[in-house]
Amino acid sequence: MGVKIKDILTIHQIELKDLEGSIVAVDGPNIVMSLLNYSYKKSSYFNSKYMLDRTRRIISHLYGLLYRINFYYSKKILPIFCFDGCVHPYKRLITKDKLHDFQYIKQKYKEAIENHNYQLAQQIATGKEFLWINTIQESKKMLSYLGIPYVESPASAESQCAYLVKTKVVDFTVSQDFDCLVFGSLGQVRNLSKSRVRKINNSWQYTKIKPSIIKLKENLKKWDIDLFQLVDIAMLIGTDYNKGIRGIGPKLALRFIKKFGSIESVVKNCTSKFDFSGLYGKKIAEIRKIFLFPEVISNYSNFKWNYPQIEKIMEFMCEDHTLNSERIKNNIIKFTNNYEKCNFFFKRRN
Repeated sequence: MGVKIKDILTIHQIELKDLEGSIVAVDGPNIVMSLLNYSYKKSSYFNSKYMLDRTRRIISHLYGLLYRINFYYSKKILPIFCFDGCVHPYKRLITKDKLHDFQYIKQKYKEAIENHNYQLAQQIATGKEFLWINTIQESKKMLSYLGIPYVESPASAESQCAYLVKTKVVDFTVSQDFDCLVFGSLGQVRNLSKSRVRKINNSWQYTKIKPSIIKLKENLKKWDIDLFQLVDIAMLIGTDYNKGIRGIGPKLALRFIKKFGSIESVVKNCTSKFDFSGLYGKKIAEIRKIFLFPEVISNYSNFKWNYPQIEKIMEFMCEDHTLNSERIKNNIIKFTNNYEKCNFFFKRRN
């Protein structure tokens, strides 16, 4: 979902050359989801809105990562991907043994393929029990073969990205959502992709986009608040960990926090006008802790961007996913060329 604070943010459009030489922390689930949702007008992918291979598994995230990272390298940008760890109970309801559920349904998919029941295989592969876990697992595998470092956070990917920015390991967080700012990321980059257009939800219309940057300190200074108060604004609007207060949007939430100072004071002074029953003392304190003192990996070795494992990529994409070997090979050649140029650029700069 993400925190809906766009309407009150100062966002600066930039040119791609402004990011040359940057190291960025990529919100893995956010980017992978955007790649997963990439769809086609044509029904040439087995009448599915997803891009599927012959085994009826989704492949848009694999092609997408190959193209996206190739684009980063071509612009002299080094990415570090961050992924979610344990899901907080407030974030969403999950089964007690989700991995066990996935292993069970994965076996059902395998049996469907062995029995040439591709309709059932597609139903399983695009179902909620299989799709997301398999996509994330495959994305991590693909990143490893491409030589890209990634971090598995003990909690959320956004908080890990923010921590890497705050400790100056990277320069920016790359994400379309604004949660990383509430976690304290000092800088965020949006629309960092080769495409200059984005599909509008639930339509075949597209809108022009340009990369943009958001500076946390600039916005906090403009609003005359601190990070603690930004977290309170987020809670009033709604976060992944709580529903927002009906009737309160970002502008009103900002006005209330500036006037009353904290969410407790807002509740005390405005209780007759809004329903604050979903925000009580314990829950407010726990959500503040999630954003202000998140669980992150703080000790890690130096990150390395390795030469891509060409044979592994070909095996994964062409044998496992039955994709066109010539097309994959041509894209790997472009990828390795841009990797070498980017690697040379950073070595010469250092």
